[in-house]
Amino acid sequence: MMRNVGSSSSGSKGIAAVVGVGPKLGRSVARKFAHEGYTVAILARDLGRLSRVAEEIAREEKAQVFAIRIDCADPRSVREAFEGVLSLGFVEVLVYNAYHSSSSYTSHHPTSFTHIPFQSFHTSLSVSVFAAFLCAQQVIPGMMEKGKGTILFTGCSASLNGVAGFSELCCGKFALRALSQCLAREYQAFGIHVAHVIIDGVVGPPRETNIPPRGMVAEQSYNCRSEDGEGEGESSGVMGMDPDVLAQTYWSLHVQDRRAWTQELDIRPSNTRF
Repeated sequence: MMRNVGSSSSGSKGIAAVVGVGPKLGRSVARKFAHEGYTVAILARDLGRLSRVAEEIAREEKAQVFAIRIDCADPRSVREAFEGVLSLGFVEVLVYNAYHSSSSYTSHHPTSFTHIPFQSFHTSLSVSVFAAFLCAQQVIPGMMEKGKGTILFTGCSASLNGVAGFSELCCGKFALRALSQCLAREYQAFGIHVAHVIIDGVVGPPRETNIPPRGMVAEQSYNCRSEDGEGEGESSGVMGMDPDVLAQTYWSLHVQDRRAWTQELDIRPSNTRF
């Protein structure tokens, strides 16, 4: 299901599709591209909440924003959602920002490997990488035809290091990083910029909001961000990264000169020790 918010006019730029839009990073990335003149498609499971985000962005940025429901654990839902996205026009930007939030992530407690249900592990892989694979497959042909496009995948510290008790998350994030590297090497010659962004820290509320710290959607103890409104936790004594600032980094990757493209970068707050 798709809901359109904003004016009916569209500019010369293509569509920016953001998969995994919650109240923090996804919202900020979508708002940044809308601010820069893009028609934006935002995708998540909760269409009601998503529509409210779309209305807010459309009102603030005087932009056209489409809210489209997607369940990244369901391949059929992913394909149907992107039929809607592609019907809007040329998808110039894809930001994949979704991840599966199991009880172990939200409780901050590890789960013994032998106690992980197969279905939960399968769902985590489906959301972390299978859906990313499907989304990329939908937009790459159009990007090749136009000779341009940007695909940005959101990772976290679990993309780089296995963490005891968090096999579900780490395996999916490792695979997403591999997918990003493969696509970058296969398609950069066609003018498609593929990059993997590692968010190594807590994503707090935008600086201009007055959300109290206990209302943060926080990273878990292993510093993997929570998105799509899932995995809400608490944070205390940790410098939260401003999602609007992070969104500027995503925009910078999109407009980066193709003579020196970044394939991967990691971002962390200044009070983090390496």
